[in-house]
Amino acid sequence: MHIGIICNSDECIPLAYTLANQGLQLCIFFSPPPDNYICEKVTKLLEVARIPYTTEKDPKKDVYDWMEKERPPVIFVLGYKYLLDVKKIGALNITAFNIHYGALPAFRGPVPVFWQLKQGQPSLEISIHRLSAKFDDGEIVWKKETPNMPYYNYSYVHQLFSRLCIEGVQFILQVMRSQLPLPGIQEKNKKSEYYKRPQLTDVMINWQMMTAEEICNLARACNPWNKGAQTFFNKQEVKFMDAVVVHTPVSDVAGTILQDDERLLVACADGKMINVNMLYTGDFFVPAYHAAAWGFLRGKIFG
Repeated sequence: MHIGIICNSDECIPLAYTLANQGLQLCIFFSPPPDNYICEKVTKLLEVARIPYTTEKDPKKDVYDWMEKERPPVIFVLGYKYLLDVKKIGALNITAFNIHYGALPAFRGPVPVFWQLKQGQPSLEISIHRLSAKFDDGEIVWKKETPNMPYYNYSYVHQLFSRLCIEGVQFILQVMRSQLPLPGIQEKNKKSEYYKRPQLTDVMINWQMMTAEEICNLARACNPWNKGAQTFFNKQEVKFMDAVVVHTPVSDVAGTILQDDERLLVACADGKMINVNMLYTGDFFVPAYHAAAWGFLRGKIFG
C-alpha cells in the first residue's frame, strides 16, 4: 500500500521508520519549521532510511502538487499548520486522516498537550480523525488514553504520542486492507473546546489564585519549550522548570520563600508549599541547592 505522510517536525520519524520497515511504500511531504536543526535532522534521517520526501516551499500549492504526483490512497497528517482543502483531496480519491495529540472534541487546537498538562487532566489522550473542512473537527476513528504521570512534561508527551500513534495508524491500515468500514467513535457528553496557542498570561503564575498543584502542572506544561512557568523576582523574569507539591500546611503570603538551603520551598495560595527543583533566569539554569547564591533567599517573595 502506498502511504503519504504530511508533517512539520521530527515526530514523524518513528511512524515513517515503522511503516518503511514493514515494507510499505512511503512518500513524505515535509513542511519545514523555523528550527534549522529539526529541518536538517528530518531530511538526513529520511535520506538514511531511503524514504522519499518533498520539502514545502510554497504552502499554497506544493502540498496539492505533491498529492497529484504521488497519488497515495491514504494520507496521515502529523503536524501541519495550514487547513487542507478536503474537496481537492477527495477529488484525487485520497482518504486523509489527522493525528491529534489531544482528546476530541474537548481539546481542539494546535497545542493540546500544553492545555491537557496545564489543566492537570488525569489522563492524556491522542486521537486520529478524518480530515474535515474545520481544524480537528472530523469523525474520530481511533483514540488512546494514557495516565498523566507526575514526571511527564510537554516534550516527553510529544515523544510518547509520536510512538503511540503508530498503533492507531496500523489499526486504520488493517481495516482499510480488509475493505471494511472504519467505525466512527461518538464522543457523547464531551463539550467541544478550541484552545489557541498559549499567550503570556497562560504561562504566568498567578500567586493569588493558583494552587500548589496548578503551579506544578503549569511548570510541566511549559517544560522545555518555555523553559518553565513564568513569574517575577525583584522585577526580573524567572521561570520554574520543575516543582513538586509539599503538603505541609503554611500560612505565609503566597510566593514567599520559606527555605533556601538544600531545598527552595515557596508558599502557595492554598496553604501548601512547592519545592522548586530548577529555575531559569538570566539565560541560565539555577538548581535549587544553589538558589540562595543567586539571591533567592528566605523571606523574599516571588510575583
